[in-house]
Amino acid sequence: MTEQNTLQSFFVKYKKWFIALLGIQLIPVMLLITLFGGGAIYLYVNNDINFHPYKSYIASGFRAGHSDGIKDYTGVKVPWSLWQKYASQTRKLKEKVALEKKEYLAKFPESERGVKLAEMRIDNIKLPLQVEFDKRFKRGIDFYADFVDQRVQRKNFKSDKEYKEALEDEAWKAGYACGYREGSSGYSFNAAQLSFR
Repeated sequence: MTEQNTLQSFFVKYKKWFIALLGIQLIPVMLLITLFGGGAIYLYVNNDINFHPYKSYIASGFRAGHSDGIKDYTGVKVPWSLWQKYASQTRKLKEKVALEKKEYLAKFPESERGVKLAEMRIDNIKLPLQVEFDKRFKRGIDFYADFVDQRVQRKNFKSDKEYKEALEDEAWKAGYACGYREGSSGYSFNAAQLSFR
């Protein structure tokens, strides 16, 4: 009886310490849950496919077209898609931008070039080709969203429902065509470049 009383009194005496130890173990678990939950919310909010009315249709069309294209792969070289032509022009323009910047800085004495470059960055001064380059699409999904916007005009439809369905249909077709072309030419799923993930 004395032993039980001693053991029971021990737990009663140090009850607050046991609760504190349990609480200390819960803190990392709660932080981990908060980290994963916050990360998931952050990724969802910053993924504009979730908020754009039809970018998800472009992405799903691309995936479907890519898988169908792989099934029909013949090994024959396929012409470039609209996005590949556009991306190629963008890469060439980027090279011209670097050359234009180099030529601009070459006008100044070597000792002043660093200062001029710093002024350009601080004052956000852009040369003409840089301005043109900044207006270009950097991701395929944005390129095709703009393509769909140009192809489907609101004035051609009587109701918003018809317009929305036409946008979704055209977006899926554009994504499918691009995906099929990539799949049938043997390219691996290039979602990183097209930003469809």
